[in-house]
Amino acid sequence: MTDLTEQFRQVLARSTAEDRKMLADWLAGFEQKQQGAYSTYLNAALQMNRELLDDRCIISLPNTPFIHNSLGIPHGGIIATLLDTAMGTLASSRCPEGFVTVTSTFNVHYLSVADTSALIAEAHILRAGRHMMIVEGKVEKSDGELVAHATGSFFIIPTPQ
Repeated sequence: MTDLTEQFRQVLARSTAEDRKMLADWLAGFEQKQQGAYSTYLNAALQMNRELLDDRCIISLPNTPFIHNSLGIPHGGIIATLLDTAMGTLASSRCPEGFVTVTSTFNVHYLSVADTSALIAEAHILRAGRHMMIVEGKVEKSDGELVAHATGSFFIIPTPQ
């Protein structure tokens, strides 16, 4: 623990205001994970907020430098992760007890740059079969402009023990 504390002190000593803001946001997400608000470290680190409805799943995350690429815009992989999370969460929520889904195929089209304060993904099921679900998703800016569109197939498996 002493090494970690010292490392933390050194990082803080060299940090910029932006570094401290990103670290504070990450720590807040980590604390929420410890309190059960997030099921995964990834969702906590990205501060994903989920709303699971009858026919769709909506997940949003703040557009901060934490998710930006070297161009200063949200990384395409983060947008894909947001879509896959919304789509997979919805698919798994529609499985019978004792089953979940895993992504089998995933295709995303990037349509515009996300330059607003939040990214919002929405997913809905196109077809639900006994072994596979086909799901569609979109990411919009907080002003409603379409950023990305995706489709994916999700294989239904027994819940891992």
